[in-house]
Amino acid sequence: MFLNAATDITLLKIVVTLSVFFLTFLFITTEKLPNAIAAMAGAFILIIFHVVSQEEAIDYVDFDTIGLLCGMMLTVAVMRKTGLFEYIAIKGIKMTGGNPWKILVVLSIVTAVLSAFLDNVTTVLIIVPLTFAVCETIRVNPTPILISEILFSNIGGAATLIGDPPNIMIGGATELDFMDFIYNNLPIVILVSIVTMGLLRLIYYKKLMEIPVDSKKILAFDERRTIPDKKFLISTLIVFGLIIIAFVTHQFHHISLASVAIGGGFTLMMVTRQDPEEVLKEVEWPTLFFFLGLFVIVGGLDKTGVIHKVAVSMLDVTKGQEGPSTQFVLWLSALSTTVVNSIPFTATMISLIENMSGSISGDINNIWWALSLGACFGGNGTLVGAAANIIVAGFTQKTKYPLRFGEYFKVAFPLMLVSVAMVSGYLYLKYTYF
Repeated sequence: MFLNAATDITLLKIVVTLSVFFLTFLFITTEKLPNAIAAMAGAFILIIFHVVSQEEAIDYVDFDTIGLLCGMMLTVAVMRKTGLFEYIAIKGIKMTGGNPWKILVVLSIVTAVLSAFLDNVTTVLIIVPLTFAVCETIRVNPTPILISEILFSNIGGAATLIGDPPNIMIGGATELDFMDFIYNNLPIVILVSIVTMGLLRLIYYKKLMEIPVDSKKILAFDERRTIPDKKFLISTLIVFGLIIIAFVTHQFHHISLASVAIGGGFTLMMVTRQDPEEVLKEVEWPTLFFFLGLFVIVGGLDKTGVIHKVAVSMLDVTKGQEGPSTQFVLWLSALSTTVVNSIPFTATMISLIENMSGSISGDINNIWWALSLGACFGGNGTLVGAAANIIVAGFTQKTKYPLRFGEYFKVAFPLMLVSVAMVSGYLYLKYTYF
């Protein structure tokens, strides 16, 4: 009798945890509730039903990921005030002489580079208004340029540990450091960027070049006006440079990336004499609480044994071999993140891979790269695949050129499949020959 009671309680906890997990996913995907509310409410329900205790919930939270995110948000909040990002974009646009295709190329490259060091949402919030201003000046439909910027924000974000939330989460859960991401992800990111740009040229070059433009209007843009205080800019760049150096040399000093990010953020505030209250307002607190709740929910899946059972099923499919496991995770990640948010998906997959790791024959790191690249590139598949996509689409809704789901899908989804196929080949070569 006692055995049956214990079994019933365990079964109830599994049902509650799975219900919370799927409902949270549903609310996040459909945007019926703000992400932070959905995740924190789900975590609270697991505590109410004693699936996890408060102490266990705290243990499940990855504070390395939270700290790294928070620290980079502080740094970016200060850096945005320098005007540097706008300066780089305008300088690049002027170099094009008003050529629409060259503008697309320049803004896409700037987007990719910024996305490697800033979060994608911040990047598009900087680039998109500038894109509208330029396209209005030369009287060009901004849609091709905006689609390219979405693609390159997600591609560029895959290059570094701090470029995209999935990478930050993977870095927090493993011993992979900043240079590991550069060494393993940057080569394929560059190759995918080149191929994507070539395919975009086939799609949009003729259409963009049909429109005559007045280059004098472009040359009239004054990038110097975007930087109000050069001394502030120099101080900011010095501190940011030191933060990046600390990331790169992590294997020597062994200071956690979270400590480097938070310490660097507050050092930057001190050096530039920023009002901490004003800077802290710029931190995306809902995102941080979203992560907190999410870690607890995934912890509930882990404690109830759900993740272990799914991991065993995945091992049955791939026979525990490195190659099939890597390809399975890559394509599952890419196709899943076209329709669901990459953050909860990545959190779940991290726990799955950790459960599988002891049974995988070969280099488990290739599976982490598959998750990283699959989750980042998969976000390009649809307009709901990544937060940056949704932000850009939202910008366009009240303009003459609203970006529609179908219009984006018919260009972006095939390009996403090409990029993931390239990653598939790249990873195959890595685990076969290296």
